[in-house]
Amino acid sequence: MTKDSKATDALIKALKDQDSDVRKSAIIALGNHTDSKVTDALIKALEDKDEYVRWYATIALGNHTDSKAATDALIKALEDQDSDVRWSAAKALGNRTDSKAATDALIKAALKDEDLYVRKSAVIALGTHKDSKAATDALLKAFEDKDWHVRWSAALALGNHKDSKATDALIKALDDKDEYVRWSAAKALGNHTDSKVTDALIKAALKDEDLYVRWYAAEALGNHKASKAAYEAYIEAYGAFKKGDIK
Repeated sequence: MTKDSKATDALIKALKDQDSDVRKSAIIALGNHTDSKVTDALIKALEDKDEYVRWYATIALGNHTDSKAATDALIKALEDQDSDVRWSAAKALGNRTDSKAATDALIKAALKDEDLYVRKSAVIALGTHKDSKAATDALLKAFEDKDWHVRWSAALALGNHKDSKATDALIKALDDKDEYVRWSAAKALGNHTDSKVTDALIKAALKDEDLYVRWYAAEALGNHKASKAAYEAYIEAYGAFKKGDIK
């Protein structure tokens, strides 16, 4: 048995310590150990009575991307009674883009979890599942959420989904009542360069009442310089910023 394996075994044993702080410290120390016995121990830690131990376990299991058992355990953790554990599990599942089960679980959390931060975390995670039509459809549905945090996250997440429905939803989001949603939509549209996007960004860059919406729209127009109108709006908007002609 090597020195490293002895240390790993000691840390795994510490996961059974009666002191929750010791158990948390052991999980943190095991964070970069991804062999199967560590995976099994961290999965077991998801049953710990202390919610902070379970939270740290979800973070650590996020590094175990090659383990189906870890993915399944994180999916189960989306049902944890503690909302912090659930949003951490959602975040960890963001890099499980080849798992349909992970995508389906994230969709359920994004649209149905009672906690807005869990929904927000799941929405952001779905942004990396850009090859899934179901994920794209769920993000479109997330624009109906009553909380702006979730709609803001949906706009940013849809920036990775090059789909005509996604583009249309982001253009519509430029008229959202919340300025944070509008500027995230403007930012997300930076890589969508068709003419209808250009027109929507020109309007936002020159006419939105919020400085940051105009800023991000102008910045996004920097990718639309093949369009003369976009270039002129880009120059005008940045000229206003430079002169201090902003409100």
